[in-house]
Amino acid sequence: MIITLETAKNELEENFVETYKMLRLLNNEDAADIAMAAAKTKIKKKYPDLTEDKLEEWLLEIYDTHVQEIIIKPTSVIRATKDSAWEDGELRFSYYWYRYSKYLEEIKHWPIDTIRSIDTTTNEILKSIGNPNKQKEFDYRGLVLGYVQSGKTANFTGLINKAYDVGYKLVIVLAGMHNDLRSQTQLRLDKEVIGVIDKVTKEVSGVASISTKGELVQTWTDVENDISINAIDQRHNLNVPNLMVVKKNKDVLETLNKVIEACCDLSVAYRDVPVLIIDDEADQASINTAESNEEPKTINRLIRRLLNQFSRKSYVGYTATPFANLLIDSRATDEEAQEDLYPKDFIVALPKPDGYCGPEEYFNVTGYEEDDKPRYIRHLNQDDLDLFNKIKNKEHAELINYVPYSMKQAIQSFVIATAVRNLRNQEKEHNSMLIHASHLTDIQLELKKVVEAYFEEFSNTILYASTDETINRLKELYIKDFVKVQKLFNDTNTEHCHPIFEWVDVYTEIKKVLGKIDILAINGESKDILDYDSRKENGWNVIAIGGNKLSRGLTLDGLTTSYYYRGTSMYDSLLQMGRWFGFRNGYMDLCRIYTSPQIALNFEHLAEVMVEVRKEFEWLAKHANLTPYDYAVSVLGHDYMDITSPAKMKTAEFLHYLGGKKPQTRLFSKDLDFYKTNMAATTKLIESIRNFTSCTVGDTKYHVAKNISVQNVLQFLKTYKTDPNATRVVSSKIFDYIQKQMSRGHYLNFNIVVIDATKKSLNRSEVSKANASGRNIKDFSLNLGDIQIENAVLRRINPEENHTNGHSIDLGAITSGKHFLVDLETQQTRDNANPLLIIYPLHPQIPAFDELGYDFNENFIPIGIAFDFPKVYKENLKGEIVEARQRYVKNKTVLDEKEDKE
Repeated sequence: MIITLETAKNELEENFVETYKMLRLLNNEDAADIAMAAAKTKIKKKYPDLTEDKLEEWLLEIYDTHVQEIIIKPTSVIRATKDSAWEDGELRFSYYWYRYSKYLEEIKHWPIDTIRSIDTTTNEILKSIGNPNKQKEFDYRGLVLGYVQSGKTANFTGLINKAYDVGYKLVIVLAGMHNDLRSQTQLRLDKEVIGVIDKVTKEVSGVASISTKGELVQTWTDVENDISINAIDQRHNLNVPNLMVVKKNKDVLETLNKVIEACCDLSVAYRDVPVLIIDDEADQASINTAESNEEPKTINRLIRRLLNQFSRKSYVGYTATPFANLLIDSRATDEEAQEDLYPKDFIVALPKPDGYCGPEEYFNVTGYEEDDKPRYIRHLNQDDLDLFNKIKNKEHAELINYVPYSMKQAIQSFVIATAVRNLRNQEKEHNSMLIHASHLTDIQLELKKVVEAYFEEFSNTILYASTDETINRLKELYIKDFVKVQKLFNDTNTEHCHPIFEWVDVYTEIKKVLGKIDILAINGESKDILDYDSRKENGWNVIAIGGNKLSRGLTLDGLTTSYYYRGTSMYDSLLQMGRWFGFRNGYMDLCRIYTSPQIALNFEHLAEVMVEVRKEFEWLAKHANLTPYDYAVSVLGHDYMDITSPAKMKTAEFLHYLGGKKPQTRLFSKDLDFYKTNMAATTKLIESIRNFTSCTVGDTKYHVAKNISVQNVLQFLKTYKTDPNATRVVSSKIFDYIQKQMSRGHYLNFNIVVIDATKKSLNRSEVSKANASGRNIKDFSLNLGDIQIENAVLRRINPEENHTNGHSIDLGAITSGKHFLVDLETQQTRDNANPLLIIYPLHPQIPAFDELGYDFNENFIPIGIAFDFPKVYKENLKGEIVEARQRYVKNKTVLDEKEDKE
């Protein structure tokens, strides 16, 4: 009976799990109850002697083991109309989606909540496009905003499978501009849409390993071959699903248009076939950069021509950098090409996947660090900057005759990271390092030579001629960098702590790793290929040196170490070059980015930009009366970087408004009067209020005053000075903005918060390090009017973070995300609360302020400020036009006339 009981319990569990997972994938809310009832009935028939109590006991255990609450993050959706072409219950997926979702779960072992998230988001996209079952004609155009390296391909693969289930017969994927990207996408879709069946062995893989019972998807292209004019003669059956994966290339798109035209001439059925066109990286090449009186540019014109050949079409662009797409002329039309690709019907912002590390996490915009210091960024040594600043063209390749200091350290970091991953039982996972220092292939090839020579020398020294100096440097890097960061990581990620290994164990593993690292140059002149697939059994350790080919689309598996020094003045280009963004489960604490201080600051700004853009999408999604035609999403500008290329910004309008924004002072003058004036203004403001209450959250103490008259704030801003070189945060502009909103009946009262860092927050190794180097950073209490501050706020403690020029000090972000929440009630948001003014008494002993030599004391310190303004809708309709560089940017061709409709 013991064996029978154990067997019965195992069978009960197997039956429950099989039914439960299937129902969860189908979004059945009663999945657990139905699965328990079905499993119980089946087992009772087989084992009639089992008691009801025993079955209930087992089912309770099984429920606790397998049933978890799955929280799906909301998807921001903005549509042109409330009336979807789809009615409730019409989205039913009988084969392709079920097969794909089972493949993700059973073969790729993806978490059920990730699959559910893809399910939910692709449903929202489907609800935004045409319904081939009841619409005789339709033309939908929209945009899906993802994250760089976040799994957009998995999302549109899910969309393709669902599209086939609901009646689309032709899917065309525009997959990048290069052969390798197109082939990579084709290979992925062969596995995850079509299903691979070996012609000789009949062995199945991909989704075919789940089922081959449905109609086989016909493909017009394959891994080796893009679309060909010979496709005309193949006469594909349009009663079954068809798939094409093509490059965004002039010759290819011209061929594709000829093929479709010829097919339409042969049969009118081709013109009426419901087609879904997916434009991957829709901001690249697809945008029309021609002047309004010129013919549209080639790629854009050919995509529009392709759309025009069908009477039932849906165009869905995918991108992580939507700036150019949001600036497409919404009114543009052409006699031949007709409507442009503006996302007139919908914009969908995908939620951030669990475990994804993007710009906010790497560059700490979300304020997860107490001192806002990015944890994984390492600044390049001057030796590196001097070398690469000299390189202007390929003739300078002769300068690449050595490996500069920081590049050597980055390579050593990669070796350490690989060794530690091995010790964590990740030895069969891929490990990659990126070196991106020039777009010139000649420079990349020379870099490969010197990196190979250095790596051989370094390896030989470690393996055969170990010197105390070499080992000590490596040990120091491990102890002072990796162990330190890992301790911080473990402190803030208690559920995902990693063991900290002794140096002797790491060193032993390093010696094993050195002979298993390949060095490749990835460009058009090199024969090297990033072929992770053929090495997936044992993992591959690779240092990839490249430029443009590594800038967009291509994935570096297991990327731990990035050496990046490549200038660009455009948001979209810089973000796409961030190959280090993505999923780093199990080794995030080992990741490092070696780059220049300025590039790090640029990425920090871009992180802030994307946070604001997504928040604006979230806000728009909550206002059902707003559409992509009615409201232009605004994008935060920069002092010298452009949002995208000037040719894509013809519709750009430069505005100065602050609704929904969080401006903060980053720049500080070196003038003594600047600090005296601001201290006096702050003291006067605080003395005028007198009703602060104090609370402590974590290590930070807050002094909070609520419902303070706007007149107090305006009086403060009349006196408080911002740095003359600041363009984004200017006290006079903020004064004018608040006064304008006050005249409209908004912003009549403010909440004010003063930050007190407390003495406990000083107990950090950075302070000890700064003191050891001659800096005198100690507890610093002060009087701020009637408020006694226990300790001033620390920012930029380390001397190497001292960013100054002749006239200004750049402290970077002085705020932390949690500071903007302390005045809010439970479940309250800023949009239904008072605007917030935060005052930061800044520690005067940090290097940047200490070097000024001023007599800072308990009654005289630097003062920084930040605001958090609720979004005021009407303010965004009639934005004040200001000089470029003091701006937000929006599309001036979008109507912005909802004010008249209210």
